[in-house]
Formats: sequence, structure tokens, C-alpha cells
Amino acid sequence: MKLRFTSILALVAVLTLAACGGAAPTAPAAPAAPAAPSEPAASGGEAVTIGFLLLDDADINIATNAVIAAWKASDPQYANVTVNLEGVPFPELFPKIATAVAAGAVLDLFLADGPDIKHYAFNEAIIPLDKYFTQEDLDAFLPINVEAGTYKGTFYSPGIMESCSLMFYNKDMTDAAGVAPPENVVEGWTIQEARPNWEKTVVVDASGNQTQWGLRWGQGSYFGDYEFGIIRRSAGARGTPTNLGVAPDGITFQGYMDTPEAIASFEELRSWYAGDAPISQREPVRDIFFNEGAAFYISPDNAISAINRIHPDGSFNYGVTGIPYMEGGSQLCHTDSWHFGISPQSQHQDIAAALVKYMTGPEGAKIWYDNVRQLPARVELLNTLPEYSEMPQQLFSQAVQQIGIPRIGTPGYTEYQSVFGELIQNIVQTEAPVADLVADAVSKIEAAVAKYEGWDK
Repeated sequence: MKLRFTSILALVAVLTLAACGGAAPTAPAAPAAPAAPSEPAASGGEAVTIGFLLLDDADINIATNAVIAAWKASDPQYANVTVNLEGVPFPELFPKIATAVAAGAVLDLFLADGPDIKHYAFNEAIIPLDKYFTQEDLDAFLPINVEAGTYKGTFYSPGIMESCSLMFYNKDMTDAAGVAPPENVVEGWTIQEARPNWEKTVVVDASGNQTQWGLRWGQGSYFGDYEFGIIRRSAGARGTPTNLGVAPDGITFQGYMDTPEAIASFEELRSWYAGDAPISQREPVRDIFFNEGAAFYISPDNAISAINRIHPDGSFNYGVTGIPYMEGGSQLCHTDSWHFGISPQSQHQDIAAALVKYMTGPEGAKIWYDNVRQLPARVELLNTLPEYSEMPQQLFSQAVQQIGIPRIGTPGYTEYQSVFGELIQNIVQTEAPVADLVADAVSKIEAAVAKYEGWDK
């Protein structure tokens, strides 16, 4: 099979620079612990080793190891399969996949962000899975999840979760500041209403050192589209160019990403990081909310799993409210989440597919959920989990249906995400005029995605 990924090796270099250089770097992620190779079973199938590239995340690593162990125990033919996990931080995940596939390196299985699946399919960096998943299998998933894993009518990738980011807050901090967020409601505040409340939770000591921040918008320490793209899209009424974020052709960003409303949202964003007592850190620290350094936090409900893991004694007092949105615009959260891809380079595609099918099947999806605690992609699991009929997790189930929209539709999402991340970092960490930064980003994105013209024909 002729791979097109050789045409984007230059992009890999850009992505690597974006992750490792430029403005002052964010705090490095702790390396994920690899899966301990299993001792060969006394009986079973052929001894095989497969490589699995995935996000460096404590909860995901724990969940993946647990599902792999259950899969090996579920069928003797997989007892002798060793799965080597390699975890990398989010900004490095795509470059790692792209480099491996383009170079023909040994890679069997990888975790991918849902909006990237069409990109991988277009570039022939992922194999179709329609021979492994029947229509009955697909009917068990939320329709939006199946659509994300489908390209030109062919199914390539199942997802393990769905997502919708809302706003968490530390109740001890908000109580101390005299702030009362609207608890357990999807609507919540506008950004303009939220801002003075974020400011009230900032703490500066007698020496002038800021010891508590008001807000971390987004997970980890990355300025990515999943959360930061929400701000600009929320500045437009539903269905307007600002809200859509990209033209229906998937390659036109001028007139969508640089509208007056979008520019105003970027200006608002910059203001959070400015002044003598900024709301947010210019160089974000990973886990700042869980380590009680910030009062508010924008995240999907996997934050609940992190809270339970880091504070198992139940001492972390938190609440959840709707995600803020720009006044005059529309409230939204981005949907879709992690999907699985099998590399065309894999010499063990059937085994990798069996693992994917188990991971996203009834048993594996439940094990994964028990560890990650994020909206499941399987319909029956979502409908039978009692916590989604109770607050605060019920709020995420309501929100994904009421305000959830997919991330922008383009086969160039990977290229867009890279440039957009650089744009947000430049807005946050430099003094360059916002309108100029946005114009430059739009130009770069359109140049990078022009090759996809007619992709959906």
C-alpha cells in the first residue's frame, strides 16, 4: 500500500517544535508506566508481541493495562500475547504516529483523537475495520461516535468514550472567596459573568506572590482545540460562520476563524493571562486543579476519576456547572474522544483488531469506564450506569445532548490543531497583536489543508 504520510513529514517537524520549543515550555508530563510484559502462559496461542502507542495519562494507562489483562484471560489464544505500551504527551502523539507510519516502523495499534480519524484514513495510515465490526456491532455505539470513525462510508475506528467539557470548581476556594457558581445546571454563566468570579478566587500573598489561580481552561498543560476552540466558536450564534469554525468544504477558514466575534473572543482569552494578578498561568502546570492550585477547571467528566485517584479519602470538595460561553453567542461543548487505529505496517492486524474489539466491547468498555469515568461510547453502558442519573455526572449526560457539537469537520484537523495550538500559545505568551496572529494562523492552516480539496467527493 502506498502511504501518503511521507508528504507530511514537514508537518511532523512543526508539531515537534510546537510541543518542545517556541515560548517558554509547559511543565513536562510524567512518563506513563509501560505495561509489564506478561509471563508466557503454560498453554495458549502463539507468543506474539504488539506495540500500542497511546496518550501519556495515568488513568488511561491504568485502564488500558486492566483491559489488556482481561482480554488475555478471556480467550486462551491471546494468553501469550504481550502488549508493549508506549505513552507520550498529547502534543507529541500525532508526530509519533506520523513518523512511525511514514518510516515503515513497527507499530500495531495506536490511540487517536476522534477528529483525526478521517485524516488518517485519507492518508492511508489506518486500516479499515469493517471486516471486524458488523452492523450489529456498530449499532451498539452512539451514532456520533460511529460517524467520527467512518470515512467515505467505510468504518475505520471505534471510540471508547464520548466527551463534553463543563466547569469544575473547588468548593473550598469558591466559598472562601464568596463565590456561588450555579451548581448542577447546564446553562451556567457567560464568560463575561464568570470572569469577575474567577478574579475573586485569585490569591496573592503579602509578598506579592500569586499562590492561587482562578482558572485552568483545559486539561493538562496543552493549548489545544478541544477546549480552547470552544471559546471562539461560542462567540457566534448557532450556525453562523464563527460558530461553525470552518466552511462546509473543510478547507476554508478565512471568514470563519477570523470574524470580528472570533477576534473578540481571542482578545478576551488573552486578558485572562495579563495584569498584576492574572486569572490563568501563562505557563500552565499539569494537574493544577487536582493539586489545589486553581479554583476553576474546564474538563470532561474524567476529572472525577482523577479527583478520586489523587484524593481517595474524599477530601477534595468540588462542584460542577455549565461551561461558560461568550455573551451574545451560543453555549457549546466539543464531543468525541479517543478512538483506536490499526497501522497498515502491523504484522498482527487480526490480533490488534481482536484487542480493539474487546476494548470497545461490553466487558472492555466497562473496565475502561471504571478506571477513566468518562461518558461511554456504548449505548447500553451509558444507559445502565446509575451515576449518570445522579449529579454531577448526570450533568454531562444532559450537556452532551443539549449543547454538544462535533469539533470542526475537516480531514486536515491534524494540521489545523497544530497551528491552532501555536496560535493560542502565542496569544497567551506574547504581546503580538491578536488580529495579526489570527490572520497568520488562518493563512498557515489554509496552506496546509489545501491538498484536501474535494476530499469528500
